[in-house]
Amino acid sequence: MRKLFVRSLVIAFVAFALLFGGEFFFEWDRAGRPGWSAISWAGVNNAKLVDILSPMARAYNNVLAMLIGTIGLAIPLTANMHTPKLIEIFLSDRINRWVLSFVALGAAHVLWVDYIIGPQFAPMWSIRLAVFFAMAGWALLLPYFFYVVRFVDPSRLIVRLREATMRVVAHTANRHGDAQHAQTVISTRVNQLGTIIIKSLDRNDRDVAAEGTWAIKTLLDDYDQYKRRMPKEWFAVDRADFVGLSDEALEMLTETKTWFEMKCLQQIEHGFLRALHGANDTVSTFSDATRVIACKADAHHDENALRLCVRFFNNYLREAIKARNLRAVYDVFHQYRRLARDLVDRPELLREIGAHFAYYSQMAKTYGMVFAPQLVLFDLGYVTRRAYLRASAAAPDLLRTFLAMPHRTGTDLHTMAVKAKLILGGFFVEQKLDAEADIVRKNLRDVDATHIERAEQELLSANRSFFEVTDRQLNLEYVPPERREPLARFCDSLQATTA
Repeated sequence: MRKLFVRSLVIAFVAFALLFGGEFFFEWDRAGRPGWSAISWAGVNNAKLVDILSPMARAYNNVLAMLIGTIGLAIPLTANMHTPKLIEIFLSDRINRWVLSFVALGAAHVLWVDYIIGPQFAPMWSIRLAVFFAMAGWALLLPYFFYVVRFVDPSRLIVRLREATMRVVAHTANRHGDAQHAQTVISTRVNQLGTIIIKSLDRNDRDVAAEGTWAIKTLLDDYDQYKRRMPKEWFAVDRADFVGLSDEALEMLTETKTWFEMKCLQQIEHGFLRALHGANDTVSTFSDATRVIACKADAHHDENALRLCVRFFNNYLREAIKARNLRAVYDVFHQYRRLARDLVDRPELLREIGAHFAYYSQMAKTYGMVFAPQLVLFDLGYVTRRAYLRASAAAPDLLRTFLAMPHRTGTDLHTMAVKAKLILGGFFVEQKLDAEADIVRKNLRDVDATHIERAEQELLSANRSFFEVTDRQLNLEYVPPERREPLARFCDSLQATTA
């Protein structure tokens, strides 16, 4: 943005110089190219010089009034809409300080030159300088107005906050500042990013909320290259950093060295909670960002940061279920499933995620969300299939967790749960995992052949695209053509067993 301002200023100044210089040369040449004494009032009528500079002084005052008026309205208004941090950022910006100082100096200079002109005294260099300042001030006016408008753009504010935060991180990593003071500064700036996200959601400004969330994700990406170089004081936290956390929680944050990740993920969680009860369609913004952060932590072998992301996913599920927001539950489980897919080579963590799926499935059932547990079965079934394809050590445990989830409540048969288990059984037949296929058959032995036949027909005829517009859009019951024949064989064997 600063480069754009400088380029605009240069263009305006050159345009002014060419236009006014060309005009003067044309008139000077047309008048027979008179000497300097013929076109100057100096020494002839010095009072005329004062008359010339007086309108220039009034113009300067008008320019200064316009600038201060615009800034006085735009900055506080935008700060109230987004974050009070904007005022501090505006005042600390070099271009803003230089432009306001230049215009104020130019206005004062014209008045001073007016004052020092006398009947026998014409300060020509001061007059020329005043004219030059006036030309430069007017050339500066339009580019600076555009600069101010762009400055209060929330997207630019987000970028500035992110860059300022990373500068503090870099200085701390290079031992150029006090780590404890840097913590305080960074906590404030990250909180301001969270404030922008929340206020944007309050106004249904989804784009700015998404930009703020992604800026936090980018912060964590950039932070990883400095984390190993940070001084030990950087990782020590106290109650001032996280008001409300217990002493044990603060101690754990210090031990795991994840206070910065916690601070960033808390802002994303605040956005998720606000979206949960307002802009439902933006829920995926926060769960997707958390998944990407978790995958980056896994790629960087940051075990503690990865597990922290998993815990935040559990928070999302708990809050979505408490709010009985099926769309949010649907989306978070989708992102959680994608995370589990990427962690398939982490058997211990994969087991834990499978257990979390089962736990929150039961919680959803307790809150009366009948569809959610059946949805979870499809997602957990996907994770289980993925684990078997990669020969993960967690695969048998995931299968036990999957089959422990009921497909009936009393006499009420949950058709979708049966279909999810049939899909997994067909997968085992396809992969020639006969023992696992037999375990699934035994689990479904209480389902009569009529229900199995109907479920099989619906699975084999399901379209790839769901018949409504959803976030996933893929039909959960869709079975790819190459997997339909093994599914049919499994259903046939199951019908024979039940018969």
